[in-house]
Amino acid sequence: MIIGNANQFKESSIEKIVAAISDVGGKLLTTTVSLCHHCHYHIPAYRYELGNKIYLCKNCVFHGVSHHLIENDSDFYHTLELDKTTMWNFDRYLLTEVTDRCNLECPHCYHLPDNKIKDIPLDNILQRITDYPSAVEDVILAGAESSLRKDISELIVEISNMGKLPYILTNGVRFADVDFVKQLAATNKNLVIEFGLNHSSYIGNATIREKQLAGIHNINKYLPGCLAYVGYTMVSLDELDSILNEICFSNLDATTYRIRSGSEIGRNATDGHIFVSDIVKLVKEWAISQGLDFFIERADNNIYHTVVNISGKLIRLIHWCDETNIDMEELRSGPWCDFVPDGITNFLHQVIRRDVWKNNKIILPDLPPLRYQIEHFKTAPPIF
Repeated sequence: MIIGNANQFKESSIEKIVAAISDVGGKLLTTTVSLCHHCHYHIPAYRYELGNKIYLCKNCVFHGVSHHLIENDSDFYHTLELDKTTMWNFDRYLLTEVTDRCNLECPHCYHLPDNKIKDIPLDNILQRITDYPSAVEDVILAGAESSLRKDISELIVEISNMGKLPYILTNGVRFADVDFVKQLAATNKNLVIEFGLNHSSYIGNATIREKQLAGIHNINKYLPGCLAYVGYTMVSLDELDSILNEICFSNLDATTYRIRSGSEIGRNATDGHIFVSDIVKLVKEWAISQGLDFFIERADNNIYHTVVNISGKLIRLIHWCDETNIDMEELRSGPWCDFVPDGITNFLHQVIRRDVWKNNKIILPDLPPLRYQIEHFKTAPPIF
């Protein structure tokens, strides 16, 4: 339910932001849109540079002006380039939730599962997908844990019959069941699997990780070529070394890999705030120490995710934004998402709004500007 519009985008709002940046001696960069971390409205913001760092200054008509560090290294920031001519163009992808149930309790879960809730009826999901904009070609089935649906094979077939490519976003535990994997293989070999493996200490259960590794083995055996990525979420940067060792020196066989640090969304177990540039520097140091090649790939790189290449291993390094530092101009691309009832927007924007609406039971106060919705992001002009 959307309850109104705060008329946030008036000239006086920008004037206050510019004055506030001038007061601290910042160098103005470009305008954007953010969220108020108090009332959750979309509000005007300005990027600025100060002391080799990049900040966001935003103004809410209810809660005033605030400043937020969004990137720790301005040199890194100025090298970022969004390149959609590569394999890293996710404008055709859309994530949709198909269950609230899960078989794990991850320390950084944005979903916060509820195993007492019945699954969304299959017909409802199919109708939702039918109504998607024509630009959506790939449908990613998300959860909580999407593989727990009893009718997951049927859902995959129906999505394929619509002419769309089905994906499963999974923690992989159920894929340890050989019969389950064989059933999926018999149903549809065009399935794509996005696999959250995580660090060996992440769940704190050796049996779980053994099942996940068995799941990867089963996927590569019975659904060869279907494993799109293996992803890790870190509680601490101390886990980075062993994650990189597993990616680069074990027998994992995925197209790409992902390493993410936790952020202030949903269930959070992370101490302190880091930035993508921090992770990139550490990964580069590790690669050099191992005698491996390292460079930043041409990709859809921004302040929330950057793709690096370590001797042929493609790894997306990630740190999500939250309501304090979200920069909507960085999110005018896929993957798209329909987690909340206020238009289809970028996944990160939706995860943050979902946390407000579904986890915290707060009514969303406004609609996202058209510029950031899938139907209009290619044509909508800048707001300022």
